[in-house]
Order: sequence, then structure tokens, then C-alpha cells
Amino acid sequence: MELLPGVEVVAELPVIYLREVKALILADTHIGFEEEMAEKGIFIPAFQLRRVLGILEESLNLVDVDKVIIAGDFKHRFSGLGRAERRELSEVLTYLLPKVNEVIVVRGNHDNYLPLLKRRFPFEIVNELLLGKYLIVHGHRPLDEVRSGGWEVLIFGHEHPSITLRDSIGTIGKFSCFLVGKLEGGKDFLTLPAVGAYQTGSRITLDRSTYLSPILKEDADLESVRPVIVDEEVGLFELPPLPEFLDFM
Repeated sequence: MELLPGVEVVAELPVIYLREVKALILADTHIGFEEEMAEKGIFIPAFQLRRVLGILEESLNLVDVDKVIIAGDFKHRFSGLGRAERRELSEVLTYLLPKVNEVIVVRGNHDNYLPLLKRRFPFEIVNELLLGKYLIVHGHRPLDEVRSGGWEVLIFGHEHPSITLRDSIGTIGKFSCFLVGKLEGGKDFLTLPAVGAYQTGSRITLDRSTYLSPILKEDADLESVRPVIVDEEVGLFELPPLPEFLDFM
């Protein structure tokens, strides 16, 4: 499925592919989440790493990738680099680096201490990335802090968007989704779903106060937003613009 001209979903995965520049883009893997939860006495199944590696492997088998871009929150812990977190991040980089020409992390609000891994692994960390007409940011900073110019499409994560659908009996399910829409100035934007298994995210509404990203809070034309559900069982399912299906949320 093509979400915007030149922007494709890879199979039924929470990642996109920019064919023009052979770039695979994903966001919010939150490697290390289970370790931090365990330290707080909350023990959950540790499959975040396995999920990330599985998605990367399937994507690389399906499309010709020159560069992999992680649009922020590659890691989870704010206050350091945990032992398991370091090991799991290293596994992802060890897997990726021999397979592509570039691995680039667009810094997110959780990516503190990530530069420590640059001592061992040749990957890039940037605050924003301009690829032709596409600008990739994490999404935790206001749009007026973007320094790059000349872009037409803004791609970001951070929001972990999800949709809850209901029928007359009750909840059908909660699904991660892409958000496709317009900024107030008329340019296109695409919000990426979280790849992390435990980061199902914030509910999508027409109320700006419900959003995490200042870009969605302040700069998005919410009435133009089209959610596209991405789910391993449901597949890809494009919904109408937000005002048309709020009764089902």
C-alpha cells in the first residue's frame, strides 16, 4: 500500500519504504523496556528484541534497502544504558550493519546515552534527517524547531498512534496505525506506529489535548487525518478521515 506518493508500507508491517532513496524507516522500538519494568518489579515477557529483529529481517527480504532509519526512541531507558538494553541494542546493530550501507538514528527523547554505542558500531545519530522531499524527525519537538528546509513530507513517530474500534456489543480491538494527513500549511505528514510490542500508544481523536506530539497538538489539520491500521492478523485497513468514523471509536 502506498500511503503517500513514494511512501509504501512494507507488507503488513509497521514500517515504511521510500523507494526513491531505498530507505526503510521505523520508529519507537523502545529496546530495553522489559528490563526497566523488571527493575520496578513488573515482570513481562521479554520479546521486544525478537519482534524488532523479526520485522527487520522480513522487511530486508522484501525490499531493496540501502539505509535503515530509526525515527527515534531506539532505546527505552531515560537515565542510562542498562545492561540488557546495551546487549539488545548491540544485537540489532550487529544484525543490521553488515546488511545495509547506513544505519541512522534520528534522536528521540528516550535516546539518551545512545552515543556510547558509537564506540563500537559505525552508525549515525542526528536530530533530523532530510532525504530529498522527505524530512524525518522523532516528533517530540515543536515543528518550529525544525532547521531543514525544502521538504514536502514530514515523517515522525513519538505518538504511538492507535485506534480502538467498537460495535454495538463492545470493543472489537485496539490497533496500531499510521496517521496520514495535512499540516496547517498544506504539507503532508505521516505518523509512524510504534514497533515496540508494549507501546500501543495514545488514542486518536479530534481533541488536540489527547496527543503527545506537539506537531499533532499544534500543527496538524486533524480533520484531514486518515488512520491506516497495521496489524499482523487484520493486515492493512484504511479508515476514513477522523470526522467520519468517530462513532466507532
